[in-house]
Amino acid sequence: MINFIKKQSDNKLCISIDNEINVLDKPIQSYFNDLLTKQLTNLYTREKQTKKHLKFKSKIPIYIDESNLYLCIKSYRLEQSFYINYFAVISYEVFTDYTIVNFRSNHSIKIKGVNTFKSQLKKSRDILNFMS
Repeated sequence: MINFIKKQSDNKLCISIDNEINVLDKPIQSYFNDLLTKQLTNLYTREKQTKKHLKFKSKIPIYIDESNLYLCIKSYRLEQSFYINYFAVISYEVFTDYTIVNFRSNHSIKIKGVNTFKSQLKKSRDILNFMS
């Protein structure tokens, strides 16, 4: 299961799958489009429809399928974009300036800010409720 996807400054993707990091030389939009191909859609359309139906303004979580829903911590349009798979998270701890996210694969990651993560969790729950 993918835990997170992070774009590095050299535009390569670091993809955390279980306890391994895979590095791909591919744009993040292209990677998401590949994941969405089986859903007969693409990233642009998925974002547009999610915004339209759920009235989201920005930072749209990307729903792929029943095991892949990516929380947008930093948008793919930014240099160091970062997405966390909602279904890989088992718990999180909120502190004053950061959040620690614990994954099913028994590792954790520290992310700056608290509000972005909480907002993405709420939006993800809205998406899941809409999809059910």
